[in-house]
Amino acid sequence: MMGSAALGIWFDLHPGERDDFEGWYRRQHLPERLGVPGFLRGRRYQAAAAGGPEFFTLYETQDGDVLSSPAYVERLNNPTEWTRRALPRMARMVRHGYRLLGARAHEIGPRLLTVRILPHSGRGPIVREALMGEAVGALAEVVDVTACAVYETLPAAGSVLTEERRIVGGAVTAAPPFLALCEHRDAASALRDLWAAWGRRVAADVTLDDYRLLYGLAWLAPRAAGGITG
Repeated sequence: MMGSAALGIWFDLHPGERDDFEGWYRRQHLPERLGVPGFLRGRRYQAAAAGGPEFFTLYETQDGDVLSSPAYVERLNNPTEWTRRALPRMARMVRHGYRLLGARAHEIGPRLLTVRILPHSGRGPIVREALMGEAVGALAEVVDVTACAVYETLPAAGSVLTEERRIVGGAVTAAPPFLALCEHRDAASALRDLWAAWGRRVAADVTLDDYRLLYGLAWLAPRAAGGITG
């Protein structure tokens, strides 16, 4: 994973014409977000199976302050005309910012399992400790898992009513306090079994959604001086 924070957005689309929305996301929205200082990478996914939100977007940022920075808030409050046309097509959105707790490996996989974790009453500290301790190591041992990371929510991220939030309309749901992301090639079944058993053991409800990578955009690190010559 890149950076020490992330923004996760799960959503569906209202029925109807999608071409304009898809064009907006790929050609304007993702590049615009990566133009905000501190946004390092953005990826868009579509569900691999029915049942949960159809789409998931992951933005990785330098740190949590990026998600409340003046540059980002300014962008949220000054949407383009294309953005104003596209946002009302989004439905049943879940959106929240996260702080990285721990990660293992960094290879992007063609699929991503998102795990939203809601501890039972009073179990938050125990769940947090288990995520930071054993969970990342156990995930790394699953065949075809290429990377994994665990996060906790940033208290204020995503709570400000901006112009973009107003345009989306309806209820935008905050996520549970913990999130795990599992990059994988074809390990959804094994991961589902692992997380279901883990949730029962630590007393937490887990919401599992598997996604296929559609596309992404990232900043490249500068080349080291003298690394390549003509």
